[in-house]
Amino acid sequence: MNKDRLVSRRGLLRGAGALSLAAAAAPLVTACGSGTDGTDTAAANARLKLPTYVPFTGVDPDLPAGENLLPGFYGYPSDLVRAVSGKPAEGAGKVSILVNTFTPVPPGAGSNRYWQQLNERVGAELAFNIVPDADYGTKLTTTLAGGDLPDLVMLQSWTPNLPAVLKAKFADLTPYLSGDAVKEYPFLANIPEFSWRPMIANGGIYGLPTPRASIGNIMFTRDDLIAERSLNPQPGSFAEFLELCEGLTDAKAGRWALGDTGVAGGGALMFALAMAGAPNGWAVKGGKFTNAVESDAYPEALDAVAGMVKKKLFHPDAFSATFQQGRDWFGTGKIALKVDGYAAWDILRTTYQGIDVGAMTAPAFDGGGQGWQFTGPGSFAVTGVKKGDEKRIKQLLAIANWMAAPFGTEEHLFRKFGASGTDYTMKDGLPTPTKRGGTDVKIPMQYLVDSPPVIGPGGKAVVDKQYAFHRKAAPLLVEDPTVGLYAATQAAKGQALSKILSGAVSEIVRGNKPVSDWSSVVRSWRQSGGDKVRKEYETVYAQLR
Repeated sequence: MNKDRLVSRRGLLRGAGALSLAAAAAPLVTACGSGTDGTDTAAANARLKLPTYVPFTGVDPDLPAGENLLPGFYGYPSDLVRAVSGKPAEGAGKVSILVNTFTPVPPGAGSNRYWQQLNERVGAELAFNIVPDADYGTKLTTTLAGGDLPDLVMLQSWTPNLPAVLKAKFADLTPYLSGDAVKEYPFLANIPEFSWRPMIANGGIYGLPTPRASIGNIMFTRDDLIAERSLNPQPGSFAEFLELCEGLTDAKAGRWALGDTGVAGGGALMFALAMAGAPNGWAVKGGKFTNAVESDAYPEALDAVAGMVKKKLFHPDAFSATFQQGRDWFGTGKIALKVDGYAAWDILRTTYQGIDVGAMTAPAFDGGGQGWQFTGPGSFAVTGVKKGDEKRIKQLLAIANWMAAPFGTEEHLFRKFGASGTDYTMKDGLPTPTKRGGTDVKIPMQYLVDSPPVIGPGGKAVVDKQYAFHRKAAPLLVEDPTVGLYAATQAAKGQALSKILSGAVSEIVRGNKPVSDWSSVVRSWRQSGGDKVRKEYETVYAQLR
C-alpha cells in the first residue's frame, strides 16, 4: 500500500479530483478547457491569477483551524457582526435564479415572509426557480438550450461540455475577481483558493463557488445502533469492517448495514478503495500517471464489495434507490452505515431527531494502519453568471458577496435561520427553527453561493465529536494530481470511456461477472482512449512543472 498520501497545503490548494470511475473517464470541472490544444489551455489556466485570499477575522472559534482542519464553534457569538451596510443590490430589479434542492421546495415569495425579508435586505427581487435534485439535470439541459438564461445558474460538475458551456453562455468574471479585484467583494475574498480552483475555465474565472471542505465524503455511522449491538465502531481492517456489517444486518427485522454499493460513485466501493489504498482518481510518480482502475487496489475493492452483496449486507433496493432514500434509510435505522458529504453530519442529526451520528476513517485493508481519506472537490457546483454589462454583473456579484457572508455575521445567521422569534428561537447561541422557519427558510442558497464551511454550531459534545473526526482524517488526505490539468481526449471522450468501466463495475458487484474480467475491461479502456488521456496529462504536467 502506497504511504505517500499526505497532502501538502500547496497541493491541496490546487484542488481535488473526483473519485473512482468519474476520475478515470468523466470530464472534470477542474480540468476545464474549450480549445483543442490542451497544453495551451492548461498553461492559460496556470497563468491565471486567482482571487486574493483575505480571511475574515471578525470571530474567534472555540476550536482552532489547522492544516486541512476546519474551525469549530459551539454557538453563534452574542455580538454578531453586521457585515454589509445598506442594500447591496439596490436597483437590480428582478434577479432570476436557477438552483436545485434536496429538501421540499419552500412556499413561494407571495406567502413566504422569510423570502420577502430576504428581498428587502438584498434590495432586489430574487426570483428563485427551485428544482428538486432528481429533476434538476433535465431542467438545466432545457434551460441551457433555451434562449433566455437566468441571471444566476447552478451548474452541476458533470454538466456535459461544461467549459464550452461556460464560455458560450456565461460571463468571464476575471476582470472583477482576479487578484486584488476581488477585494471589492470581501466575502468572496474570504473563500479560499481551494474552492476557486474549480471555477477556472478557458483561462479565466467563469463561475462562483459553493465552498466545501477538503475532507470530502465520509462513512457515517449510526453509533446508537452499533452500541446497541455491542459492535466495534472503529474496525481496524476490512475483515473487522465486514464483521461490523454482518452484526448490523438483520433482514427479518428490516435492517441492513449499508444502502449504497457505490457502483455509480461513492458508497461502499469508495470506502473499500480507500481501505485498499487506491489513488484518488490518478496517481503520479516520477512524472508517470496511473489511474485508480489500473491499480491492484481496484479489483481488490471490487471483490470485497461483490462479496458483501453476496452476503446480503445491503438494503435489497440498494441498486435502484435515490439519494434521498438512502438518507431516509439511515435516519430511520434501516441501514446503519452511509457514505455522504461531510456537511451531511448536521443534516442527518437534525433531520432525524434522536439519532447518534458518528463517522469512521477507513482502516488499511489488511489491518495495521489507516487507509486513505480522499479529498473532496472544493466546491459543490459552479454558479454561472449571465453575460451582461459591467453594472449588471457587479449587481449580481454584490448579491453573491452577501450570500457568502461568513459565520459570526448577522447576515449569515439570517441566511441560515431567518428572523428571530418568527423563524427561530435562540438558546445558548444555538438557533432552533420554529415550525414556520422549518418550511420557509429552505431557500437553497447554500447550493448557489456560500461562505467557507465551519464545524458547528452545535452542542459541545456534537462539535467535539465532529472536530475529533476531522482532526483524525486530515493527515490521511490524498489528492488527485490531474486537478488543474487539461486532457483534450478526456473532455471529448470521457463519457464513452466511463461507460466501458461503469457497466463492468455494476456487473462484477452484482455477481454477474467475475472480478477476473476486470483486467480485460481496463485494457479496453486504455485502448479506447485511456492511454491517450494519460499521455496528455503527463505532457502538460511536465510542461507546467
